Amino acid sequence: MQHVSNPPHGTLSVADLRFAPPALPPARLAEALRQAYGLEGTLKSLAGERDQNMRLLTNNGDYLAKVANPTEDPALTDFQIAALEHLAARDGTLPVPRMIPASDGALTVPVPHAGETLSLRLLSFLPGTPLNATNHVSERVGRDIGHMLGRLNRAFTGFSHPAATHFMPWDTLNGLLESRQLSQDYLPDHLRSRCAPVIRRLAATGLPAMRAMPQVMIHGDAHSGNILIAPEEPDRVCGLIDFGDMIAGPVLQELAVALASLIEHEADPVAISIACLQGFAAASPLPLDQLPYLHDAILARMILTVELLTFRVQHDLSGAASLVQTELPRSIRALERELDTDPQDFTRRVLDAANQME
Repeated sequence: MQHVSNPPHGTLSVADLRFAPPALPPARLAEALRQAYGLEGTLKSLAGERDQNMRLLTNNGDYLAKVANPTEDPALTDFQIAALEHLAARDGTLPVPRMIPASDGALTVPVPHAGETLSLRLLSFLPGTPLNATNHVSERVGRDIGHMLGRLNRAFTGFSHPAATHFMPWDTLNGLLESRQLSQDYLPDHLRSRCAPVIRRLAATGLPAMRAMPQVMIHGDAHSGNILIAPEEPDRVCGLIDFGDMIAGPVLQELAVALASLIEHEADPVAISIACLQGFAAASPLPLDQLPYLHDAILARMILTVELLTFRVQHDLSGAASLVQTELPRSIRALERELDTDPQDFTRRVLDAANQME
């Protein structure tokens, strides 16, 4: 798989991340929503790495207004819209956001502001509590997440888009993990020496093997902040949001992103992996030939997560202050624990369980 617009030589700059959402004033956004969609209500700011996200609360329901980052290729907005439209057509009950057309049927609306034109789109707002707010990770939750990812994998069948191979910083197969820049500058001192041989091994075997796997459309960001839990039902997953990190990649990568996040919440790595695979297998065939690399994929995601979160903190990007308090320490602790896990024992137990699911 060849990614486009990849930073040269595996280096990373602040501009590559584009972690600077636009800041369209709420009054201007409210005016645009009223004119284009005929909707009025209360706007509430939501977090966003690249897009400006606002919740619109109306008397007839809530919506998610997204203002695209003006530095981002418009093809990426088209990619996300096309993916959600495809999913709605293939599986209308899949708990993901739906596109809301403007009054004239358009799925994007130009909004002139401060000498530039921003792109606005409106989506349905999914109710639920992010898993990282409940911090309740059980095997039932793991199975539900796996089942949702299996349904997503099945629904994405037949979908492709020219922007699916764009550079995405969080993609563990984009070359950043092998770069000296990230490991030298953005891993904590006590982890740098521990991770060095792991990164060398990943670069030599695991990452090339994953790059050679069949590429399908994946959400790519099913972490605990994007997984919604049903109110009053702490063990039931009710939604998956934020399709901004979608890419073409192996199914293994999709599973590893979710599992790395679940392990960050102190779930037992083997037990939660088996539960997630059980759920996935109930909706879509397991990629048994990819599973010997599952531990490598999880480790790769964890290392890259610590590096990119540290990058954001050091460069004061997109909520850096809150990262220092919660996400970064949690990610570091999880990576420390995962480095202590026996990869051979993990793989043997997971493969034994997966083979019994067939």
